[in-house]
Amino acid sequence: MAKSESTTRNNVDSLNVDFMRSLVKQYSELGQWTSAFFWADAAAASSGSAVASGDDIWLLASAMLARGELHRAAHAVTSRGLHRRHLLCLGVAMRAYIAAKEPTTTLNLLEECDPALLDPRSMDQTHNRALAGVLVWQARALSSLERREAAAEALTAALRADCACYEALDLLLEQHALTPSQESELIESLPINNQMSASEATLLRAAFRDRLRRYAPLPVQMHDDGAKSAVDAARARSAAAAEARGRRLAAGGEWAEALRALDAAGPWSCAEVRAACLVELKRSAELFAFAHALVDAYPQSWTAWYAVGCYYYLIGKSEFARRYLSKACGLEAGAGCVWLAYGHSFAADNEHDQAMAAYFKASQLMPGCYLPPLYVGVECSLLNNVSMCERFMARAAALHGNAESGDACDGDADSRGWERIARGVASPHVAHEAGVAAFAANRPDAARALWLRALAAAGPAERLGPCWAATMDALGHASRALGRPAEALRWHARALALRPARASSLAARGLCLALLGREAEAADALHAALARDPDHVVALALLDAIVDRLDAALTEEEIPQFPFPAVTLEPPPELSERPADGADRTDRDVSDMSMSFD
Repeated sequence: MAKSESTTRNNVDSLNVDFMRSLVKQYSELGQWTSAFFWADAAAASSGSAVASGDDIWLLASAMLARGELHRAAHAVTSRGLHRRHLLCLGVAMRAYIAAKEPTTTLNLLEECDPALLDPRSMDQTHNRALAGVLVWQARALSSLERREAAAEALTAALRADCACYEALDLLLEQHALTPSQESELIESLPINNQMSASEATLLRAAFRDRLRRYAPLPVQMHDDGAKSAVDAARARSAAAAEARGRRLAAGGEWAEALRALDAAGPWSCAEVRAACLVELKRSAELFAFAHALVDAYPQSWTAWYAVGCYYYLIGKSEFARRYLSKACGLEAGAGCVWLAYGHSFAADNEHDQAMAAYFKASQLMPGCYLPPLYVGVECSLLNNVSMCERFMARAAALHGNAESGDACDGDADSRGWERIARGVASPHVAHEAGVAAFAANRPDAARALWLRALAAAGPAERLGPCWAATMDALGHASRALGRPAEALRWHARALALRPARASSLAARGLCLALLGREAEAADALHAALARDPDHVVALALLDAIVDRLDAALTEEEIPQFPFPAVTLEPPPELSERPADGADRTDRDVSDMSMSFD
């Protein structure tokens, strides 16, 4: 009996710490954070020494962080000084302070850390992955303090330390911290082949390439012979590839196709892109339901309130739109697309100065994106500031097309500036807006060249969507201004083929027909335009002028005389003639025709 008690006491005294750690990992994978916390605490207390190991404290602090105990998790690390010498513990403490919205404290932890701990190791990729995570959290803290250049450097260092850290690339691209040329150079310089096998390296390069080409149009789908590599098949089935496809389709103006691609990735994926597509398609009811679902599910996410702001912008309530967009900015100060929508709401109310201020703020948040300078250029054109408009359009063209952003502002705005933009622009949207500005500056020749460039950059003619009908109508206006009404008529016909029965296109077609001397056809086209929009001012004025012209031409000619056929009237029969029987037919019995009022 004594021997049995001794054996039981030895089994109790010797705790299996490795088993406890395995339990922590299993419960963490299952999402049972309270159980994970219990066994992590037990493992840290049973490590057999007065001071728990860094790995056990890392498991304990991770469980605390998952339970929402932010400061308790950070204290578990900092009270033991593990943030100075243990990289995983440093990362957990930084995550806790970032979640608690204390970015300054997060950066102070890095200053107290051993500098040698933050150096990458060529023969220890596990260390490098932990280092990449620390650098990502450093970049988030720097972005919260609006130190965006330092944040971009931290993300670049994270990618170099661990090429598989997709989060670092995603943050770089979402913030537009680098220009397109800098992004391409960074991806080409990464030691991907040295850190993983050939097949995984091919998969990663394909994912990076799709993300970098977020503004490039999709290539024409060739005939699929069914032979696909394992990498291509995996990419075709992945949600990341569907999201990248949706982004590229939305950037190319194919919003319905973009929504279908995003549906393949999931109804909650890329909420900001989905909201923008619904705005462009004017699906207010669907956008309302989507925004309502986002607010119910994720009230602390900036994308939820951004979708609400987009809904109010779509229905024309700019004041409400700005209210909810401000709430989105409060949740995520670095969301540049929110400031773009904020500027659009001011532009819809013709408040150009405030719109430009919002676009400038977006430009600070997204220094590598071409959209903020593009919209600033549009506002400058509306304010008749041609020189500044040209400079911002050139900057937008340079940012879109793998050129250094500083090159766009070189040179004076002269008569050859629009031609320089037309030669270098690669974005159809930039080319279209630059053409509008050039046409407003009385440069129809430059506008025509820019609009032709826009159609060429938009893709093959047979694949152009209805959104490019406006560019074809604009080409018709430019051709008419250059004295080419026949060419203008062809452009308007192509616009009507893409977007049939549009009142403005029909009115422009009627004007071209009138200039060609085909007044009757012009009147028919204007009548069709007024049938679509009875208040179309241009069509009303043109129709009045054409009808007056037709009336004037008619009065100058001799009115034709139409002969009437001869009509012979026979006289009535003689009253003296009576019937043979001698009866008086005028004497009739009308008693049955009397009316009774009884």
